Formats: sequence, C-alpha cells, structure tokens
Amino acid sequence: MRNNVVFVVFKPDYHFEPKVLRDAAKAADTIFPIIQIVARGHVVEEGEQHYFLAGKDRFLLIEPPPDKPLPAVDEDVSVVASLDDSVAPMRIKIVQTLPPPEAAPAGQAEHEHAQ
Repeated sequence: MRNNVVFVVFKPDYHFEPKVLRDAAKAADTIFPIIQIVARGHVVEEGEQHYFLAGKDRFLLIEPPPDKPLPAVDEDVSVVASLDDSVAPMRIKIVQTLPPPEAAPAGQAEHEHAQ
C-alpha cells in the first residue's frame, strides 16, 4: 500500500479527528505519511496569526510564500491543504484555493468534505 491514496469523506457537521485515520492505518499495518484535506470555510485573523475555520474545526495557517497570499479574511472559500496534526492547534498549509461552490438549488443538499 505504499503508493495508494485513501479518500475519506466526512459529513459537514463532523469534527475532523486525524487520530482516527492514523489509528485505522496502524491497525492495517501502514501509515499516512501525508494527510491532505479539502475543506470549505473562512480565514479569521487573531493578532498576527491566521486561522482557517471549517465547521467545528479550527486550523492555524502556516503562512504561504508571498506569491500565494492567504484568502481574504471572512470570505467563504474552499481550500486544498496539507495538514500537520503533530501539534495543537493543528496546522495547515494551503496548497490551492478553490472558489466557493455555487449555492445548491432549493431542496438539494450541499456536500463538503475533508480527506
């Protein structure tokens, strides 16, 4: 399973716990060397630090290089990000920003996920 990719989709109101993923991998005698997430949320600024809030989860943003600025504060955005869950709070480094999905037509549920 060295080169396999695992996708895990969470319900929008679910709290993301990477320990659950790491424990499952350990039980299968493997590891996740990299966890990358796709999440929808917004950036908030607290002092000199920036956090990405996605549902019940809060991630400290690792500042990007100058050629890739952070998304605007309080603007809904979807991100692809690398996760560092070895510290609290968990940290993410945004790899790519995606425009927020269009509003779902009435009666159709929206989906968001973390991987």
